[in-house]
Amino acid sequence: MGYTLYHGNTKQAIEDMVENNSLLEKYKSSGDKHYLGDGFYFYNDLKQAEHWAKMKVTRNQKYKGQKWAVLECIVEYEEENCLDLDQREEQEFFFYEMRRLDKQIKEKELDIDEYCDAYFCNHLGGRLDLVILSKTFVYKDKHKIFPPLFSNVRSEPYSKTRHFRTEKQYVLRDKSIVSNLRMLHNSDLKEVK
Repeated sequence: MGYTLYHGNTKQAIEDMVENNSLLEKYKSSGDKHYLGDGFYFYNDLKQAEHWAKMKVTRNQKYKGQKWAVLECIVEYEEENCLDLDQREEQEFFFYEMRRLDKQIKEKELDIDEYCDAYFCNHLGGRLDLVILSKTFVYKDKHKIFPPLFSNVRSEPYSKTRHFRTEKQYVLRDKSIVSNLRMLHNSDLKEVK
């Protein structure tokens, strides 16, 4: 399967990747703050990737003041090497495996600091040779308001709706599935041809 996906980052990072025609390890996301584990994070929505790139260079002190850009590329992979956590069957598998691993950790009396989705996604991805994981997340806005779970209760600032902005994220664990890298948008020009 081939899909067009978008990655928002600093303009320098995007230029480096386009110049090398490859995702570069130095720009790989890793650590427990990344819900789908280690890899390169993409969106199927150009506007969301642009929004992310702009947030990165305005909110993150490390990148503040740098220029932003959006990378467009083609991602090709086999369906069996993907875990889409928006699909009920794949969610059930994920939670079953998570409980199974937790049980094994307890039975073996292993000491772990703290459970984290990122670590479990890395474990599962490695065990199953997954090249891509995806999930739709509720968008966390500047007020840090989350929708009520399993409820019809409305919460501010959403007093008129129960619908919330979402974003579908894809984490690419294998950079070899990416081709046709090009800079699409950047802070200097609205669209690069």
